[in-house]
Amino acid sequence: MKILITSIVDLKKSQHNRPHQFVKYLSKNHEVTVLSINDWWKGGQDDLESYSSDFDDIFKRIQYFYLTEKKVSPVLQELLFRKKVKEVLKEEDFDVHLNYSTLISGYVAAKRIKTVYDMADDLGAMIKESPQIPRLLRPFGGVLGDLMVRKNIKRAEKVTVTTDMLKRTYNIPDGKCEVIPNGVDTNLFRNYGNTKEEFGLEGFIIGYVGVLREWVDLEPVFMALKDLDEEIKMLVVGKEGRFDENVRLAKRCGVSDRVTFTGMVPYSQVPGYISAMDVCIIPFKVNAISKNALPLKLFEYMACEKPVISTELPGIKAVAGNKVMYAANEEEYKEKIAELYKNKELMHEMGKAGRGFAGGVIVGRRLWSD
Repeated sequence: MKILITSIVDLKKSQHNRPHQFVKYLSKNHEVTVLSINDWWKGGQDDLESYSSDFDDIFKRIQYFYLTEKKVSPVLQELLFRKKVKEVLKEEDFDVHLNYSTLISGYVAAKRIKTVYDMADDLGAMIKESPQIPRLLRPFGGVLGDLMVRKNIKRAEKVTVTTDMLKRTYNIPDGKCEVIPNGVDTNLFRNYGNTKEEFGLEGFIIGYVGVLREWVDLEPVFMALKDLDEEIKMLVVGKEGRFDENVRLAKRCGVSDRVTFTGMVPYSQVPGYISAMDVCIIPFKVNAISKNALPLKLFEYMACEKPVISTELPGIKAVAGNKVMYAANEEEYKEKIAELYKNKELMHEMGKAGRGFAGGVIVGRRLWSD
C-alpha cells in the first residue's frame, strides 16, 4: 500500500513525537511518503543531528519532502506552498493519506485521497501561543486554525484523537472518531537500574524530559526545590523551545547549582536518563493547549517505573487517575516531592503500578489493514 503522510511536525528536526511512531510502523510493510512543514528555526539546536540519527534507518526507507526550503513561518508555508502538495500527488498514486494535524496541505491532499485526520493537540490554541507567528497576528491565526481544523474533520473519512477532550472540543461524531491515546515501546522504555553515575549525577533526582515550549512551567518546581533538602536535585532533558529562558529562570530562583540541563540527547538514550531519575514531573500551564493534551512523556516515565507528579490535566486524569500525583503550585510540588523523598516504599509501589499501566496501554492500532 502507498501511504502519504502530511505532517505539521518536522520529523527530522523535532524531538520524538506521535508521527515518528506512525512512520516507524507503517513503513515496515508499506511505501510511505512524508510531506512536512520545514522547522528551519530549529536548525541551531545542539545535537540535532545526533538526536535524529536514531531514525536514520527509517528515513532511508521512506521518501521525505518539505513544503519549502524557504525560511518562512509554518502558517506561510501552508498558505503559499500548496503547489508542492500537488507535485507530490502527481508523482505517486497513493492509496491512503494520513494527515497529522496539517491545516491546508493535508486538506488539499484530502481532496484526492481517502484521509485519516489525526489530532494530538488543539491547533487553534497552539497557534495563538506560537512564537513563530507575530503577536498581533496570533488571534487571527487561532481563528483560522480552528476553522481549518473543522474543515479537515469534515473532509476526512476518519478522525483519530488522543483524548476525549479533543473529541468533545470539536464535537466530532462517534461514528467518525476514534480515540487512540499515545503509547510507548515498553521494550525500549524500561527501568535500566541506577544510571546516575553514568551521567555524572548524584542525590535524589527530580526529572523532566521533553520540549521546553510555551506551555511548560518549571518555575513552581524550581521554587519548591529551593526549600527542599539539599540532596534533592533536578535534571532537565531536552532543548526545543525556551531553553535559555529556563536556564536563566533557574538562576533567578536560586537553584542553578542544583539543576542540570542536558540539552537534546539521542532518543535511544532517553530511557537511560529517565532511569537516573527518582521522580518524574509534567509541569504544564493550565490552558487550552494543555487541557486537550495527553503527553507522551507520561507513558515513557511510567514504563521506566518512575513515580509521576503532574499538573492535573483532564487527559492525564482520565487515563491515569490516582496512579499519578498532582500538583498545581510551588507548595504542592514541595509537599509531593518531600512525601516521595521520605517514602521509598511509596515510590516503588507507584513505579510498579505505572509500569503495569504503561504495558497495558494501546501502543498502536491498525488504521488500515495490512
